[in-house]
Amino acid sequence: MSEINTTEFLNTNTIFTSERSTDISSDYHRDAWIPSENTRLILRTIATSTPGTCLPDRINLTMPGLTLQGDMVDTTKEASIHYLGDDENIHRNVLTSSDVTQDERGLRNLIQAGCYRAAVNLSGRLLAVYGQGYGKINYPSKHTPHSLQLWFTRLSLLAKLRQIDILKAESQSFDNLDKPDIYFIFYPELYGTRHGSMASFSFRLLLAEIPSYYGKYKDAIDNLYHILSITNKMIDNLNLNLTEDGNSTAKFTTNEKQDAIKLWSGRRSRILISIINCSLLTKNFILAIEVLDDLLNLSEWNNEQIDIIKSAIGRVHLFLGDVLSAEKKFTFKNDKHDTLNVRELIDRGLMAVAQNAFQEAFNCFKAASIIEPTNIMLINNMAVCLLYNGQLKTAVQLLETNVTRNPIKFLQEPVLLNMCTLYELHTTHCKQSKLHLLRQMNRYKGDATDISCLKLT
Repeated sequence: MSEINTTEFLNTNTIFTSERSTDISSDYHRDAWIPSENTRLILRTIATSTPGTCLPDRINLTMPGLTLQGDMVDTTKEASIHYLGDDENIHRNVLTSSDVTQDERGLRNLIQAGCYRAAVNLSGRLLAVYGQGYGKINYPSKHTPHSLQLWFTRLSLLAKLRQIDILKAESQSFDNLDKPDIYFIFYPELYGTRHGSMASFSFRLLLAEIPSYYGKYKDAIDNLYHILSITNKMIDNLNLNLTEDGNSTAKFTTNEKQDAIKLWSGRRSRILISIINCSLLTKNFILAIEVLDDLLNLSEWNNEQIDIIKSAIGRVHLFLGDVLSAEKKFTFKNDKHDTLNVRELIDRGLMAVAQNAFQEAFNCFKAASIIEPTNIMLINNMAVCLLYNGQLKTAVQLLETNVTRNPIKFLQEPVLLNMCTLYELHTTHCKQSKLHLLRQMNRYKGDATDISCLKLT
């Protein structure tokens, strides 16, 4: 049975708006990065040499390629044919990589439709155009912002699909995105003297986090602190009226400088949240609280954001079983459920869970679900509370009702796993109930769901 959800609060979307909304007149600040000394020397040599005459050794090149030959299969389709028969396949109506335009727009359409495996397949076709297809690892090829964005998308999808072996193998070629050929100045014939890195900040963050997907949490945290140290240096440089890389005196306006500092301060906060998430995965709750305190002490938060961060600290204290410390961090207007917002109701519910007061917890989650009726986490937590209160049948009915009412929204892995676990607790003859869920998945969902959540083996 899935546990009460206590980690959703660490989603950066609850704190930040998109950095694209930051009013910066060019990509100069978004592309900025401080290369290592070795990379800096190579780039300086390229910048002062005749184009095409300075070719770095292979060790200084980024040479990625696909390790997956052929396409990923639609496991939901395969399972439905296996368990329900070929006739069920006529109800399968999802996009494949061949059903969309063979470009970035097609990739976006697949992702929006929840067809992540098909999107991985299309990304492979698009990367092959850059000479980075199957079997091309360790073969030199040119990089562009577009090719690197394709790689970021592909690796993000592999992470979401938990295709760990492929993710690990295909990400290693990028190391920490510091090779000279990741910078614009490496290609003067294409970009002239354009400043900065072709790789997005989000790509750097993803690569830093990837070791955590295969259990190397310390490596991930070390990677994130390395990015944090560079980011802090760039903010320091801006405050000293230098460019982000510290190479020259800044020539931008005061407003542009402040916008740049705001951009990089926001990115610094995203790094800290990644460190917190990795700390929680490795159950290093003390580090998580320390970094959350650092995050809280940054000066850029409004009152709502401060409450969100305090709530996060309180929830980590609940992980530790320290209800008193958690209560000090949580902010409640009063004790009446009908006047608390969703976050406050969830916090109160989690406190009740920590005290084994499952009926009180259920009441809090139910009050929150009235405000946000499509919040999957709340419905899931309500079902768990019902189970602990001995109301197994009611817990099953709650989840089934929501799946029937809105299958596209509620046919999610945590819900499916909990439903199948409840079915097993309810009766030994539960296979038909599981097959009914498979039938709904086949008809309403894309190809991203891990079929093992149905526990059909």
